[in-house]
Amino acid sequence: MTLEEAIKRVDAVKPNGFTNESKTEWINECEGLVQTEALLFAPEEIVRYEYEADRTTELLVRPPHDKLYTAYLAAMIDFANGEYDRYLNTMTMFNTHWAEFLRYLTTHWRPADAYKEGLI
Repeated sequence: MTLEEAIKRVDAVKPNGFTNESKTEWINECEGLVQTEALLFAPEEIVRYEYEADRTTELLVRPPHDKLYTAYLAAMIDFANGEYDRYLNTMTMFNTHWAEFLRYLTTHWRPADAYKEGLI
């Protein structure tokens, strides 16, 4: 899923008045979690996106786990709108998707081996 696709998917089901740049910042937060908590990047290795320059860039998490981006973005929209009950629901969805992704990652990926083989 690209940055633009993630934003369009959320906009289609959750109309909002936030700019693409604001939504990109939220995607950057989620991608930062992926990079530091899951892929073990050092803080100085974190990649950040800018909407206009990077909108066609593929995000790091691939299907079927890429749904965590749209769940996180939906949660941040709910929170920013002051819709705290909805935020709790969408954040629960994000946490479920995040846990599924981490479970998959820990059973199929070994960071040290990937590093040795030049995969990251």
